[in-house]
Amino acid sequence: ATEYMLKQRELEDDDDEFVGKGWEQRTAESERLRAEKEDQFVEQAYDRAVTAATSAAVSSKSRSAKGKASTNFQFVGVVQPPGSENKVKWYARKRPSTQSKWNVRLIHANKDVITRDLFVNGKIDVVAKYNNTGKRRDELKEGENPSAPSRPLIEADYNIKSRSMWNLWNFSPKHFFNDSSGSFWRERRLPSGLYTDGSLVYESKYRYSDGKNGMKAISKLDALLRSKSVKESVKLDLLKRLEKDSPDIVIEE
Repeated sequence: ATEYMLKQRELEDDDDEFVGKGWEQRTAESERLRAEKEDQFVEQAYDRAVTAATSAAVSSKSRSAKGKASTNFQFVGVVQPPGSENKVKWYARKRPSTQSKWNVRLIHANKDVITRDLFVNGKIDVVAKYNNTGKRRDELKEGENPSAPSRPLIEADYNIKSRSMWNLWNFSPKHFFNDSSGSFWRERRLPSGLYTDGSLVYESKYRYSDGKNGMKAISKLDALLRSKSVKESVKLDLLKRLEKDSPDIVIEE
């Protein structure tokens, strides 16, 4: 800074400027301007030096903080789904070891992966309840009678329950003694009879060779309702079940 000011002073010294009438005032004004420039330059140099020293001190503190654990706990923030009251839910845990240097983390949890992992490891059960909405699954075609039977729209409601001794770890004594399926890789036997999805009528068959259920389509529902060999009470009960009752069998696509 001193060398810079000396060079500036040498460049600005011009004796021809201070010759003639009024040279005293011109000399005083020049000295005043030179002093203001020197003060301004010194202030800027001081500010740059202080800023550099402060930045170096802050970076040194941050490196020392990262090098050692400052607390015995670690804090994890889990980002909640959109629309939640709390945007982030915080948890604290004890630091597992001195090698774990981080103190705070923010994560996005994949709940689908966590749920699957808990299910695979036998920690939870996924329970589904299927409800008949009473609405048509298929769109009404042109010229079709709206009151004609059709496939109902079924909605699924899934719940997660923890496995414990209170629910017998997903074990059912009723199925153990009454289920005729046998080994766990064989499907549970469905009661024999006729089934319908609102469009076709199926007859249940059980293949003992591989332990699988089968459904054989035998007729359309419209033809069954027009048949005189079927009692009217059976037809009315079938239509009522299609409108209100929950399904006996569900095949998820």
